[in-house]
Amino acid sequence: MSVICMASGAEGSLVMKYYPIYLNLKGRKCVVVGGGTVAERKVISLVEAGGEVEVISPEITPKLAEMKSRGVTPHVEREYRPGDLKGAFLVVGATDDSRINSSVFREASSVNALVNIVDSPEDCNFIVPSVVRRGDLLISISTSGSCPALAKKVREDLEKTYGPEYADFLKLLKEFRNEVVRRVKDPEQRKRALRRLLDSDALELLRAGETELLEERIKECMSL
Repeated sequence: MSVICMASGAEGSLVMKYYPIYLNLKGRKCVVVGGGTVAERKVISLVEAGGEVEVISPEITPKLAEMKSRGVTPHVEREYRPGDLKGAFLVVGATDDSRINSSVFREASSVNALVNIVDSPEDCNFIVPSVVRRGDLLISISTSGSCPALAKKVREDLEKTYGPEYADFLKLLKEFRNEVVRRVKDPEQRKRALRRLLDSDALELLRAGETELLEERIKECMSL
């Protein structure tokens, strides 16, 4: 589940330079050029999303070295060279050399890969939003590159509202929904049952660890 917030213009019209989308990276080749802390963050997030990530850099952080030793991320221990991006679905340029980053962008564009050059929006065909992640619940915030600091602040505010318990709550809702679909044929009755659980005190009971009361509430909401 996910929510995406974009910045609005002064007249209230939606300013959307980018199309909000979530990518399925499972089994897709992703290349990160760079081995510093920024590259490390990009690699970790791509691996978590199921991408097959390759790192190209003469030096890498201790964390990336540890991931390499476990066989998680292949590492090409040298500077980027033209031709390195062959077959890539997604490319991130995260070096501190603008010349290399520009070359990465040009090659990635020529092979029709998705490309993000860190801190250079003009050399990107996608940008990465600020994200609140609670299990399968993803809340993404973007200012279309206008003010990343605002996106960070909004993310921090949302993190206070949507705490870690939402990961478990979403698991509960998923199980409940699957059971309702199995038991109930009428789509409208299914919607009402799920709405009853959402409108109930189930989340508060989950937060309080009231397992027995929570099970009772689920049974009540399941009753048609």
